[in-house]
Amino acid sequence: MVVQLHGFDWELYSEQVMPAFAQWFLEGNELALLTLFEKTRCAYEEKFLPDLMQRLCVWPRARAFMQTLPRGPYSRREYQKLCNPLQYTALSDRYLYRHPPQLYQHSNALRSVWGAIVESFCLPWSPSSGASKQNDAPGELPLIDASPLLVTSGEPISPGELASLLSEAGLPDLAREVETQAAQFTQAAQTTRATIEIVEFRKWEGMSKVGDSVEINESDDNPITPARIETSGIEQLIPAIPDDFGDETVIAAEGIFIGHAPNLLHLRGWLSGISIRAMGLFEYLACGRRSMPFGFEAGEPFGAFAGYLTPDEVWQLAACLEGVLPPDQEAAEEDYLNYRYQHYGIPPAFRLIDEVLPVYAADLLFAIRKASTQGLGLISSME
Repeated sequence: MVVQLHGFDWELYSEQVMPAFAQWFLEGNELALLTLFEKTRCAYEEKFLPDLMQRLCVWPRARAFMQTLPRGPYSRREYQKLCNPLQYTALSDRYLYRHPPQLYQHSNALRSVWGAIVESFCLPWSPSSGASKQNDAPGELPLIDASPLLVTSGEPISPGELASLLSEAGLPDLAREVETQAAQFTQAAQTTRATIEIVEFRKWEGMSKVGDSVEINESDDNPITPARIETSGIEQLIPAIPDDFGDETVIAAEGIFIGHAPNLLHLRGWLSGISIRAMGLFEYLACGRRSMPFGFEAGEPFGAFAGYLTPDEVWQLAACLEGVLPPDQEAAEEDYLNYRYQHYGIPPAFRLIDEVLPVYAADLLFAIRKASTQGLGLISSME
């Protein structure tokens, strides 16, 4: 599992996101939460599902689950604790409380709704986060970045592949347009290439006249080549993105990589030798000690958030680690190899995985100090 740390906008989370959940749980009013969810990457991606699969979307399943929840006085008290970030955080230690505030059963759909909203609005280090707080009026929802996005893998995509992708996305008209333009461009490129060969041959023969129907202007600074002519028409192959797409384009959450799951044990053991409080706070953040409001499932889309720290807890963690230097990278890698080969007699003394030097300690320290400086919390994800 890949573990990442993200900045966590606790103020927006506690003042807008969870109060919207409270309205749904306690008053049955889903409008505020639906307004948030409709601006997430999850809602945008589900718009491309066929009509027959719309009932499998996250929001309809979450709404159906909410209709089955009990509404007695005990349940309402539980919902109040669950949707109050300060009270829930104080009761979320699964080692101290056997039953922290939770629903009688977890819902994958409800967890996805929560994770999608957190990803879109509460992760300021992610490109998908909204506009800066200075531009947001009090009480208003942050705006999703509306810049168009074109992701490439580094290799050119063929018109046939582009048409296939558009067809799968439910855009057959654009797919046919791409195929038509590709065929026209291929024919034009072949004609141009043949014309260039004729011109080059005539120039070699010392002829200055070009064909009557074709006139090509060539200079030393801007020579005409088949590659340049082919490149100039690539933009014509890509259809213009409709205006209504640009307003809904979002990017997945990105964070600071701190290794795979075994490295969490390395970090935990290393922190325990520095400060017990630092180790405990790291357990809240990335080791599953803190319960999540609607559960956690590693690798699940929008449900892989494993733990968090409030801004006050991040400040405490940064204070515990002030002046601490990470282990040398080469020494940490060599120490891990020694641990791997200990069963073959190197070294002879048996060691625990918690005693291995962490490789990504510098990244952890960077994330903590960055969040502490910005007044943010931290939240971890495991993909």
